[in-house]
Parts: sequence; C-alpha cells; structure tokens
Amino acid sequence: MGVWELIVLGLFTMTIFSRSCFSLTPDGSALLEMRTLLNDTKNVLSNWNDSDESPCRWTGISCYPNDQRVQSINLPYMELGGIISPSVGKLTRLQRLALHENSLHGVIPNEIGNCPELRAIYLRANFLQGGIPSDIGNLSILTILDLSSNSLRGAIPSSLGRLRHLRLLNLSANFFSGEIPDVGILSTFGNDSFIGNLDLCGQQVRKPCRTSMGFPVVLPHAESDEAAVPTKRSSHYIRAAVIGAIATLGFVLIVFFIFLWVWLLSKKERTAKNTQKSRNKSTKSQVPSLLLSMEIFLILHAS
Repeated sequence: MGVWELIVLGLFTMTIFSRSCFSLTPDGSALLEMRTLLNDTKNVLSNWNDSDESPCRWTGISCYPNDQRVQSINLPYMELGGIISPSVGKLTRLQRLALHENSLHGVIPNEIGNCPELRAIYLRANFLQGGIPSDIGNLSILTILDLSSNSLRGAIPSSLGRLRHLRLLNLSANFFSGEIPDVGILSTFGNDSFIGNLDLCGQQVRKPCRTSMGFPVVLPHAESDEAAVPTKRSSHYIRAAVIGAIATLGFVLIVFFIFLWVWLLSKKERTAKNTQKSRNKSTKSQVPSLLLSMEIFLILHAS
C-alpha cells in the first residue's frame, strides 16, 4: 500500500472516529424525535440540530452540568402545535416538563411514566385529549401536576393517589367524569382542583355520586356517633328543599287567588245582567196594567 493510500485511510478513520466521539447524545436524539411531531410555527426550535454534540444550548433545554443529561424542557407560550412524542419517555433524568399555553393536541403518552425524576408537569391550556395515563402514578417524587384547560376526559385514575409528594393538582376545565377516587393524596385536594368538570362527583367536589338505580350514594367519612346529627351539607340540602317547597306553595297560592278573582268578576257580571233583565221585565209588565186602569177610569167618568 502506497503512502497516499495510507493517508486517505487515516483521514477516513479519523473522520469516523470523530463522528463517533462527538455525535449527539441519546437525550439529544430523543429531543429531535420529539421535534418531528411538533408544529413549530414560530421556528423557535431552529437551533435543535443533530450536528451538535449536546442539546444543552438548545432553546428551552436545560441540562445537568456533570453528565449533560436533559434536566428540563421549558417551552411555554411558543405556539407549538402537534403532539407530544412518546420519545419523552427516553429522557429518564427529566425533572420539569413545561409545555403549557401552546396548541398541542393528541394524548398524553404513557411513556411519560418512564421519567422517574419528574417533579413538575405543566401541560395546561392546550387541546390535549384522551385520559390521564395511569403510569403517571409511578412518578413518586412528582410535586406539581397541571393539566387544566384541555379536552381530557374519562375517569381520574386512582394511581394518582400514590403521589404522596404532590402539592399542586389542577385538573380543572376538562371533561372528566365519574367518582373522584378518595384514596391517598387525592383525598386532600378540594373543589378548586377539579372545578369545571360537571360530570365528576365525590367528597372532593361535595357532590354525591349516584348508583345505577339513580339514587345518590351516602358519602363516606361520617362518624357513627354523629350519624344522627345533620351535617352542614345535609342542612344545606334541607334548607334548599324547604325554600323550594315554600316557593312552590307561594306559586300555587298566587294561581289560586288569580282564579278566585276571575271567578268573582264573572259572577258579579252575571248578577248585574240578571238584575237588569228583571228590571226590564218588571217595566214591561207594569205598562198594560197602567193602560187598563186608565181605560176603566175613562169609562166610569163617561157614564
């Protein structure tokens, strides 16, 4: 082999070696896979390039300084469309996913449960559909879950009750239905976390669920020694029932008095007509009698 052949072979080997040494990290490749399913109308992801060694300087991306693993995706208010790729599950060191106030649609991928270090998920104000993946219940250190103002529907998975570090839960303004599981951390959140889901019921929203027969279920957590004492909720229902009964009775009385007034007016009018007829008959009967009396008087006077 000649000298030139050796030089060319060496350059080729160095090129292959340099590409293998400086190729994009697996996290960067996962992000590029995510980008392929996004509609970037403002071109904010233009610097997401496969020619980079690391994604840590890309728009909206933060990394751990020691190992260059992706720590957060922060892309709110970017007018991003498209769907959330299942490749998000490859970012196993991800702590924060913030894609709120965009135009994302489709479902929340189940693979999001493969990110065990996730602490905050912000997906509010998009057009996401489907349900909440039950695998989110595997994110044991999750503290913030905001899925509000989407088009999510179905039942709320009981697996969310395992998120014992959860401090903020916002599922409002969706189309969830059924009973809210009264388990674990879910039992600590009130109506504000679920408001705007008209078909939800349970302790958290102070709305009793109904059985298959259509009757409301007695809500749990009533102490046995206080069973005979009306609660605030039962007092509220009783007060509402009393007000409704009074309103109904008032309406019936008003209708009754209207009918009575109309009947009295019609009776008075009939009485007046009968009186007038009697007077007319009396006048007509008196005229012949008067004429007869005058005729007799004239005959007697003539004789």
